[in-house]
Amino acid sequence: MLCHLIIYTYITMRTLIKIIPIILLLACEKENNNDQYIISTVDMGANSGSDVYFSLADGTVKTVNRSDWDIAFSVPVQSATVLINEGAEVELYCVGDTTDWETINENTISSLRQRFNDKSGWNIGAFNLNSNPADPFNFGWGHYNMADHNVYGDSIYVIKLTNGTLKKFYYRKRIGSNATHLLSWANLDGSEPVNATVVATSYVGTRNFIHYSIVNQEIVEVEPLKDQWDLLFTRYVVQIPAGPGVIMNYSFTGVLSNSGVEVARVSGIPPESALESDASGGYSGDADIIGFDWKVSDPVTHEVSLADSVSYFIQSVDSVKYQLYFTGYDGLAAGTIDFRLKKIE
Repeated sequence: MLCHLIIYTYITMRTLIKIIPIILLLACEKENNNDQYIISTVDMGANSGSDVYFSLADGTVKTVNRSDWDIAFSVPVQSATVLINEGAEVELYCVGDTTDWETINENTISSLRQRFNDKSGWNIGAFNLNSNPADPFNFGWGHYNMADHNVYGDSIYVIKLTNGTLKKFYYRKRIGSNATHLLSWANLDGSEPVNATVVATSYVGTRNFIHYSIVNQEIVEVEPLKDQWDLLFTRYVVQIPAGPGVIMNYSFTGVLSNSGVEVARVSGIPPESALESDASGGYSGDADIIGFDWKVSDPVTHEVSLADSVSYFIQSVDSVKYQLYFTGYDGLAAGTIDFRLKKIE
């Protein structure tokens, strides 16, 4: 767009000299505001099979194959969160306490409820559910010992891995002083037992999580340095009502924000006109404020389109604020997401 100037015939030369710069400044300032939006695209690959870590300042930081890992351990030494890889169809079922190890068979999980990560934050993984809220030392999978500052496992699980196999699984111990994890697993009939030690000491202070492949028995460096990314484009499971008393587990493509990132959602106002103050709930540190509902699916045709007049104001890991709104989604098969991004301060 060019800067336009209209000059009226009866304005004196002296007056005109004063008016021209003002008109030019206002017109060009409006032009520059429009140009501040950066057009961005995230590519999650064929069938949206990759996770993409994105920096609001620098763009895509890292793209990883989602099926490379099964579980993830929180790295800070005073934490004990354990996530499962829902987007790669990992499933988790809690069987009971450690006395149930020998009783597990192929029918054990038939009546058990599947467990999922809490999407609103990064502190409660599928392994941490049903911990006693009245007991601050209970982490779901195990209990914190105040004497040696370790967490000792007290629960047995059945886990379906990224390759589709079922294993019985026991998280025996987390050594708090150096982020070391002692694990045991085997086939459901007890064959092919494995005792593994996962040492994540070198990641303390630099990562939120370290990811682990039970299939390949190795650490997988999935997450970039924790201060290098703001948003994670991924897939995860959401439980949605599907009728009276019926809940369906549905896998969505969504966006989760990094720990320390805050997001405010504005709806009902065109993004180009939206302001921070238009967000009714203000900023929130919940990881799933952007989530998956920036797109909608037609209940009849199942065609996916973008939600109308929705945008997000985001305070990044380095405390800079941006506005983001989505402009295109090519669907699960294509895996590309388009959006516009603008720094606001």
